[in-house]
Amino acid sequence: MLAALLLLPGRTASSAELIDALWGEEPPSRARSILRTYAWRWRRVLDPESADGAASEVLVSLAGGYRLALPAFGSGGAGSAPGSSRGATDGSAEPAGPPLGAPAAFDGSRFDGTRFDGTRFDGSEAESLPVDAEQAERWASDADKAGAEGRPEQARELLRRAVDLWTGVPLAGVPGPFAERQRRRFAELRLSLLERRIALDVELGRGASCVPELRALSDEFPLRERLYALLMRALSQSGRQADALAAFTAARRLLIGELGVEPGAELRAVHAEVLAGGSLSPSPSSRSSRSALPPAAASSSMIPAGQSTQDKTPAVPRPAQLPPAEPDFVGRGALAERLGAELSSIEHKYAAPAVLALAGMGGVGKSTLALHIAHRARPAFPDGQLYADLHGTGASPVPPQAVLEDFLHALGVPAQEIPEGTAARSSLFRTVLDGRRLLIVLDDAANAAQVRPLLPGAAGCAVLVTSRARLVALPKSAQVWLDVFDDEEALGLLGRVAGPERPHAEPEAARLLVDACGRLPLAVRIVAARLAARPAWTVASLAGRLADERSRLRELRIGELAVAPAFEVGYQQLTALQATAFRLLGAVEAVEIGLPAAAAVLALPEADAEAVLESLVDVAMLESPAEHRYRHHSLLRDFAHGAVGDPDRAAAEGLAARSRLLRFLLAGACAAFESAVPGDPIRETLAPQGIGEFAFDSPAAARAWARGEAATAAELTARIATEALGEGAQAARYRELVPAAINLLIAMSPFGPGPWGRRTAIAVQDLARAAERAGDVRGQGRAWFLAGNTALAAGRFDEASQHGRWALELCTLAEDPVIARQVLNDLGVIAHGRGAYDEAAGLFGEAVALARALGHHSGEAGSLLNMAVSRLRAGRAAEVLADCEGMLASARERGDPATAAQTRYVSGLALAALARPAEAAERFETAATDWNTLGALDRAARARFQLAKALHTLGADESARDHAHAALAEFEADGHAADQRAVRALLADLDVARD
Repeated sequence: MLAALLLLPGRTASSAELIDALWGEEPPSRARSILRTYAWRWRRVLDPESADGAASEVLVSLAGGYRLALPAFGSGGAGSAPGSSRGATDGSAEPAGPPLGAPAAFDGSRFDGTRFDGTRFDGSEAESLPVDAEQAERWASDADKAGAEGRPEQARELLRRAVDLWTGVPLAGVPGPFAERQRRRFAELRLSLLERRIALDVELGRGASCVPELRALSDEFPLRERLYALLMRALSQSGRQADALAAFTAARRLLIGELGVEPGAELRAVHAEVLAGGSLSPSPSSRSSRSALPPAAASSSMIPAGQSTQDKTPAVPRPAQLPPAEPDFVGRGALAERLGAELSSIEHKYAAPAVLALAGMGGVGKSTLALHIAHRARPAFPDGQLYADLHGTGASPVPPQAVLEDFLHALGVPAQEIPEGTAARSSLFRTVLDGRRLLIVLDDAANAAQVRPLLPGAAGCAVLVTSRARLVALPKSAQVWLDVFDDEEALGLLGRVAGPERPHAEPEAARLLVDACGRLPLAVRIVAARLAARPAWTVASLAGRLADERSRLRELRIGELAVAPAFEVGYQQLTALQATAFRLLGAVEAVEIGLPAAAAVLALPEADAEAVLESLVDVAMLESPAEHRYRHHSLLRDFAHGAVGDPDRAAAEGLAARSRLLRFLLAGACAAFESAVPGDPIRETLAPQGIGEFAFDSPAAARAWARGEAATAAELTARIATEALGEGAQAARYRELVPAAINLLIAMSPFGPGPWGRRTAIAVQDLARAAERAGDVRGQGRAWFLAGNTALAAGRFDEASQHGRWALELCTLAEDPVIARQVLNDLGVIAHGRGAYDEAAGLFGEAVALARALGHHSGEAGSLLNMAVSRLRAGRAAEVLADCEGMLASARERGDPATAAQTRYVSGLALAALARPAEAAERFETAATDWNTLGALDRAARARFQLAKALHTLGADESARDHAHAALAEFEADGHAADQRAVRALLADLDVARD
């Protein structure tokens, strides 16, 4: 844990990042609890005062994670770099760091409490604890500066000190995937530093002393060409040309035998110089470390002893074009670590340049992450870094020809030698990069065609590309689709920018705030900056400002930062058809929508609709969480509402889109109802003529469709209700949709309230009021029936009874017997739940009579069985069991498997009441199996619950527990609160029995 905090960006990590670092993909079930224990133990070591109850100032708890509070290097003391002028009184550049003879043990991060100056860390001054990894990288950076200023001896000494920090395997004995990735990174860093130090030794005329070390290194890393090049230079400098040629022959034989490739440009160039008997110039890595020297200083420092400065070769520039990384970078820890490792180990993994592509919607943090990774990977690319903003999402993307001209200038190619034309410049670019190790960052690419000419040919180079669209046509080593932050990452960024005390003081409001931002990093950064700029504001007040979707995007703006422009550039690049589809899907406000429903909204054939929707996914204006399923990010949906620019046109588009979706969903829901409840011709009651044909192959398919569209139906009917309660002509048009919206919810009712039950409960009462405003008595009766049915499912009997009796009165007045029958059945269930079994039987009897008059066979059977259960509770179990046998034979005769399953279930209840648990268990198990086959999973769950009770009676508690958990999972999925309480009570009894 401490290693991860020391080495992750900003020494901050979320709990999820730490769990991934410690245990990878298989964390223990109590991972978060274990993590808190680890944090407590480390605080006792690092900050003993916190063990007495005080808040730790070293290991600080943040929203969803931890931060290790250590000072940045360069603040003085033991962290000062050698060669700095701090502490020198005469203006000289004498080292002010630790003594040369006292290198510290390099373990990636220091665990033993020893400082670089050899003193001990006693826990009372946590701010002075250094990190060896950062010190090594700092000295490597200082070495670059020393070389650029014409101080090669100083540069060489800095690199030596950096390498001397290693005394064994980094993080030795530290388990977990994070530590393993760090060990690989540190191994690559050490080797890169060694190469650079040896190159300077050779340049300074000390090649002979480097030969033994280079022999050992080339044996350890036999495929690393640069080591052979340095060895040949060292041998040649020592007058051992034959040995140098033999080293080339051995290297070439190995590369051909192992990889099937010839040596690269650098090794071939050294070979040619040895054959020519000339004096060898320094390697590219040596030259690159002093690219900023004035010509005279650079050339003289590169010339071996005794050679004239007139034979000098020009310095090769070492570009360092990366823009600065975000200092408050948060999140993406595991991903950044993995991609950084990919870049840092490219020479061992790829025979071609590594190309890593980051794609995602606007504002998701692609550029920020790319620069963060690029800066961390710099030590692996000693020949420099190139950067270009390609403006791919703008009106005028930068042509590759212009980017290549800038890159070639940066690499030292004179303007007069840069050819015209993209192909010629691309060819020269690859030539210049051959044999070098450079990192190229291409930000905001439009497409693969813009990027392809900018790719190097050298295997030692790497390219990091960002784009909104997935660059599917680009050859790449890895493609990452960047999603929004998770909760902990979003809260971490909020605390980092606004100050950790703000989310800590208002944790619930902070979660509401980042949820309103859709956890989009740009949006979270904006609200955090607004809080930081306005200390008097509370988090809750800003969350309230963002609650209104109509003004949310206006609130997400501060200074030059804004969310809407990031979306606007993407929208402006859409075709007319894409733009229309983007707006219409936003207008229906579906949390997620299936392809058939989307095709209905767009008024397109499914194939055409799929093509345009997938094209929107490709350009990150739409998401596809599963095949043939689509959704907007919440902020993109808000943007879609105002994208057309004309409020009247937007309102008309929204009304038309919602009307088309309503008709589609109503047709599907009626077909699903008839499949799940055969024998009740509900379509003629709920669906108007010509609404469209819809059919399902099986009840299971019908139930799957209903569950998939339940959220869309809930959101759509809620929006229609809200609009219908408004004023004016637009509200009047929405009131015309209210009857169909009510009928849609009735048709969906057999499939359970689902997790959207509360949303639907509010919507049906709004629909009832809208129907009343329109003078629609039938609509009112149906809406109050729904309100009562929803309350009944939640176990609120008083409320359900009140709504049901009002609905029955309205349905009678409107002559709506189909709904009246269902209301009577629900009133019977309420009476049964209150223990009024005779009253319940009477109500069920009225429902049976209406069902017979309507010819609704399934409704009749259902109410008869409900009546049987009431009689059962009244102590007439034997009569009920006999009646069930007759009803079971009748259901089989007319081929009604749903009624047969329900009859088995009721007969099981009767057998249980007669103290015949083994027979009851058999009936419940058969009923559960039949209902599973029919796709009636909620009813199967009730049978499993009763089966668990029978098994408990029989003493088979382990099997009972399994069935009870299976039932509970289904009740939780469907939102049946009363059923959940009953199952949990049974599980509690089972736990008591086990104890």
